[in-house]
Amino acid sequence: MKNILKYIAGCIAGLTITACGDIYEVHEQYITEGERTYIGHADTVYAQGGFNKVNLVWKLNVDPRIETCVITWNGCETPVEIPVNRSVEYMNHVLEIPEGQYIFSLKMRSKSGEESLTETVEGESYGALYQARLTQRIITSILATPEKGVTIEWNAEEGCKKTVLSYININGEKKTVVIPETETTTIITDYVMGSEYEYYSAYAPEINAYEDINSLSKKGNFPAHYTLSKSEWDNTYHVLYEDIDRTGWLVTASTEELEGEGATNGRAIALIDGNLKTFWHSQYKGEGANPPCPHDIILDMQHEQEIISVELARREKNKDTREVEFSISNDGITWSLFGSLTFPNNANPNSQILLLPTAVKGRYLKVSVVNSNNGVNASIAEIMFTAPPR
Repeated sequence: MKNILKYIAGCIAGLTITACGDIYEVHEQYITEGERTYIGHADTVYAQGGFNKVNLVWKLNVDPRIETCVITWNGCETPVEIPVNRSVEYMNHVLEIPEGQYIFSLKMRSKSGEESLTETVEGESYGALYQARLTQRIITSILATPEKGVTIEWNAEEGCKKTVLSYININGEKKTVVIPETETTTIITDYVMGSEYEYYSAYAPEINAYEDINSLSKKGNFPAHYTLSKSEWDNTYHVLYEDIDRTGWLVTASTEELEGEGATNGRAIALIDGNLKTFWHSQYKGEGANPPCPHDIILDMQHEQEIISVELARREKNKDTREVEFSISNDGITWSLFGSLTFPNNANPNSQILLLPTAVKGRYLKVSVVNSNNGVNASIAEIMFTAPPR
């Protein structure tokens, strides 16, 4: 038993001597090489994304030995070395870099080559792929009146910071209008009727982004005609023009309801009978019911007419008809579109007037219901016309 205890004690003593030897060797290494020291590192580092770029920002350490900041990132072939500027508290550097997500490393360096501990930060560069997903702010309505000019109604687009619209005005000058995100109505008075406009919307890709990123641009045309309410027409403009007598006109339709609306209603002839209580309706009963839009109505005016305005009254207390296009022809075969009217998804307004800046001429007039607020159903009470004063 005593021999066993002596053996154990000997082992413990041997291990202690060995451990002390190891500790001495490590200590000897530090005595030989010297303890490594670091200069001050970057503070408060953050990244801001932009279009094919990232802006790196950091607080400059007060350590006077710092001469440069060395920046690297995943995929970096050549580090970027930035001289420090002691006149500012925060430094920044914009990296032109392809679209993607990155981890950036920042290390301070002294004139003699001493370095700081590395600070890392994640950042993202946004490019064509991100831009392609952005949408232009939607124009819900664009109407022109002689007094106000063009009124553009915009929807609210989440994340949109602004919309920029450009056009050539009546003086031949390029105009640019910046529409803030909070603006839902824009009025333009110096436009050219029927001319082209172009616009894009800008979005912040992230909180505290380096810059907004623009959507791809979209083109459109200002209205080539005026759209008036019934009250505007009756109170101001109707008296300036001459009503066109529709007696003897012929009317045909690609679809009409001959069964479900009685002896008069549903038929195309109700469109020009002078009675707002009667109406035409697209077919919804029998064989061939519910044909898709467009529903075409052809008016044969019997001889060439000069038309300056069209008034369309929907069926009373009914919202079915949404968008209607108007075309004119001399032979009933070749058509020229000259305007359209769009109604909201409710019964008010019942009536709208299309007023042209210059009259159109022709014998045949086509009325096409191209969109409905109720599936394919459409109904119209009356279509009336005026000519320029003689």
